[in-house]
Amino acid sequence: MGMPTVQYTVAVVEERLRLLDLVAEMAAGEERAWLAKQREEHRGLRGGKLAQARKATRELLVERREGGELAGSRDWLLVPGVIAELTARGWDKEWPPIPPGALGAGRRWGTDPGRYSAHHDEGETRFLGRLGVRLPHELGEGLQRACYWHNAEIEKQLQEWADRWGDGPAVIMQESVREHGGVTVLAEMAAAFKQTPPAEELDQRRELRAKVVTTGDILRAALDQALAAAPERARREHTRLRAAVAQAGREITFAEERKHKAEEAQHRATEAGNTEDIAKAANAIAHWSSRIGILRLEAERVAAKAEAVWELINQLKARS
Repeated sequence: MGMPTVQYTVAVVEERLRLLDLVAEMAAGEERAWLAKQREEHRGLRGGKLAQARKATRELLVERREGGELAGSRDWLLVPGVIAELTARGWDKEWPPIPPGALGAGRRWGTDPGRYSAHHDEGETRFLGRLGVRLPHELGEGLQRACYWHNAEIEKQLQEWADRWGDGPAVIMQESVREHGGVTVLAEMAAAFKQTPPAEELDQRRELRAKVVTTGDILRAALDQALAAAPERARREHTRLRAAVAQAGREITFAEERKHKAEEAQHRATEAGNTEDIAKAANAIAHWSSRIGILRLEAERVAAKAEAVWELINQLKARS
């Protein structure tokens, strides 16, 4: 990103991660085209005026990235969604620093493992993909602080619940599998005699767990927003690419006309026996022939990209 960042890794559905990568590739091309147009406008500028114009372009680029209009990477595709999520929750404010040592690696304390899968009519989809995200430092730090302080009191209550009831039978079995590779006889006996909390206590824990918000929850919501906005972004890029193909076609037609005129000039010069004009016409023919070849290759490349973007639009629509 060219600036200090905060790195996150979040579990997501593999198919959505694949789609995000396709959208990111398309969005990066869109941003490069925008930057190329900006640089064209800098032609003829020198010294301080050029430096000022470049600075204005950099500032405008950040503004358009944060607004979701441009995205040079999949990180920037998620930034607008993170900002929107924090704003919607009223978390877009200054948060106190997180106490030293308060955050450990792994899943947030009290988080239900069921959070890492999606339930639907066809059953369950587990979050097997791993999405690495780099957020601008201020935004990434704000996200971490917001989630920590939101969860602080909830986690305290969950810890108090655990102190009252201890580990349930399922936890005892899971720990036995982790430590011994299977459920031991002692674990089975401990689980069998373990007191089960009453229904109201289980309901309380379920309600508390549901209130926990992790950074992963926010980033998955941002991913949903990015993919929801992707079809419109792809349609814009498809329109731009088709216009580029049409422009290449016009330039090819112009180059072919110039080549044809050069060939006619060469023919006249040959009949007149004018060797100087023959050479000039031959150079012109070579120039325009080369130009036509380059333009055709570029038109084919852009047309292929347009076709890929159209296919992406169809994929996104099929999964919306």
